[in-house]
Amino acid sequence: MISDTQRRSLTIGVIEPQEVTQYAISMLMKSQPDCEVGGVASNGEDGLRMLMETRPRIAILEIDLEGRSGFEIAGDLAMRQRETRVVFYSAAMPDIYIEQALRSKAAGYVLKTDPLTSLLTAVQKVASGGTFFSEAIRERVSIDPGTGQMRPQFESRLTQLSDRQLEVLRNLAFGLSVKDVARKMHISVKSVDSHKYRIMQSLGIHDRVDLARYAIREGLVCP
Repeated sequence: MISDTQRRSLTIGVIEPQEVTQYAISMLMKSQPDCEVGGVASNGEDGLRMLMETRPRIAILEIDLEGRSGFEIAGDLAMRQRETRVVFYSAAMPDIYIEQALRSKAAGYVLKTDPLTSLLTAVQKVASGGTFFSEAIRERVSIDPGTGQMRPQFESRLTQLSDRQLEVLRNLAFGLSVKDVARKMHISVKSVDSHKYRIMQSLGIHDRVDLARYAIREGLVCP
């Protein structure tokens, strides 16, 4: 006898820190006859482990996660598990996030301000081999007529930074201490200090207050 699980051909992995949102996504996906939620996690470390174990066809990722950012997880998947396609699900869309999403080869980027059904549409399109980006994001990218590739219309100096450096900068701009950043990102204080030094060198900023102001101006954090 074929079980209900075997009938479901589309497996979804969800990494989302808010339990209410986790539940809403899970219920939406489970309501579809061909979908199964293979695993749910609240932070980056557990989430990456879950995705590697369950190997879902689609991973729905929040960007701001404890341990590893959604962008770092997408980068890991691109190198180690290419069969899993990524859809980002976030309320934030600064230009640097759009650039990172495109750089990570994400198949979708849905805003939490959109109707939840937009996420289902994204999953369906990505599962069929396509892509889906919220209208507000599409308005801020251009398409290369030769290659068809999407590119951000505006570039930021933040593109010089790695995904991990951007996450360090974002946490510092929120006002977290170096120790708090290390604890949240599950890395050493020495690593955070090293990243902070390189960030300041790359951006030509030598004061932490100015660094936070720059991150706010660039939309990396909200004031």
